[in-house]
Amino acid sequence: MFSTPVTLILGGGGSKGSYEIGAMKALHKLKIEYNAVAGVSIGALCGAILVQQDLEKLEKWIESFSQGHISDNLFLFPDQYDILPASKGSSLSFLETFCRQGPDIHPLRKSYEKIFDYDKFMRSPIDFACLAYNITKQAPQVFHKKDFTRENALDLLFSSAAYFPAFDLKKVNGDWFADGAYASSVPYELADIFLNPQSIIIDIDGFYHKDPFQSDSSRMLIRPLFKLHYFLDFMDIDLVSQIREGYLETLKYLEEAPGYLYTFYKDDWEQIEKTEKFFLARLAGQDPYRILDHYDPIVGSMYGVLLGYRPRPLDNGYAGKYKLGTLLEIMALICGMPVCTQYHFGDFCARMIDRMKHFDQDPNLSIYPLEYKRMEMKSLRDMTVFFHSLLESFDGRIPAMYEIFVKKFPFPYFAAWAWKTMEAAHLC
Repeated sequence: MFSTPVTLILGGGGSKGSYEIGAMKALHKLKIEYNAVAGVSIGALCGAILVQQDLEKLEKWIESFSQGHISDNLFLFPDQYDILPASKGSSLSFLETFCRQGPDIHPLRKSYEKIFDYDKFMRSPIDFACLAYNITKQAPQVFHKKDFTRENALDLLFSSAAYFPAFDLKKVNGDWFADGAYASSVPYELADIFLNPQSIIIDIDGFYHKDPFQSDSSRMLIRPLFKLHYFLDFMDIDLVSQIREGYLETLKYLEEAPGYLYTFYKDDWEQIEKTEKFFLARLAGQDPYRILDHYDPIVGSMYGVLLGYRPRPLDNGYAGKYKLGTLLEIMALICGMPVCTQYHFGDFCARMIDRMKHFDQDPNLSIYPLEYKRMEMKSLRDMTVFFHSLLESFDGRIPAMYEIFVKKFPFPYFAAWAWKTMEAAHLC
């Protein structure tokens, strides 16, 4: 845990900023203090409110979002394409012409004005900086807290969030500005300007991008494990779920909760470790298909079927001792159990077992209905029931005549084996 106040770096990503709000809620719960905030784009807008220490207002602001609350003409482009030849005088006159009736985010700015308090912002002991891209000078530009005046504060903040072409460009002191994410979507370098020994950086953009650095004792990088929604998706239901995701995942990054995609309580760790040992002991005595030898590629293929991608790895103090637990989590995904909930491990297993008992029922008649988006899911559950029945009928073993099915369908076999092992461990 961090021993001194940290610098908080908030990356850009439009509606993905809701994840950052959840992360902030987790930091608040854990009493982690920060004395400086730097942000870009949505990270700049959220960061300024955090400087005010108005986290609750910020959460309500995010939750109020909708497409209509962002822009009067989001995704619509101006008619100036028809008159561009009249603007050949200079690049600046072109921008003047193009932006005159371009994207209009006055609804967003108006709602933000209700929660931004300039006096409170300036009086706060928490320092601040935001990154924008100066189009006129063709270079990134950092605005420090000392640069803010009552007259220009909102313009400086929204210059950092001017994500063209969805949002309109901003003109400040004669220069045109675009979203700072054009220079850097996660400006972790800004941590250096505050001279803090420790920093927390939240990167919500670029799911497949390599980590810009590895977390260590001085810097922690937090990145979503799941793909977040499209950055211009401002549906309130999606934003609320991403707030929750940011909260739970930050608890796990900071080793305040075990689990991977699912989240448990610290007090559950002893039971989780016992379950891991029980699973490993069962494998030691009975593992004809060498589950552990094929574990990672099989798990990867499971994620591919269920999610369409492999989630980002989570590196914390629990991860090295939590291997077969990920198999249980995959089964929970098959069961359709919500991810954005913190579970007690025993209750988690009991709910999962209960849902699995209904795998062979018509989904329309089951007490746990599941909307099948792909036939693979129905087939997966049917094959899992088939293998579980075999293991039940033949004392935990698969007869030789059925081994061809194990080779063809290792995914549901592994799930059925885990199901049977959970029952043997009396986790239900």
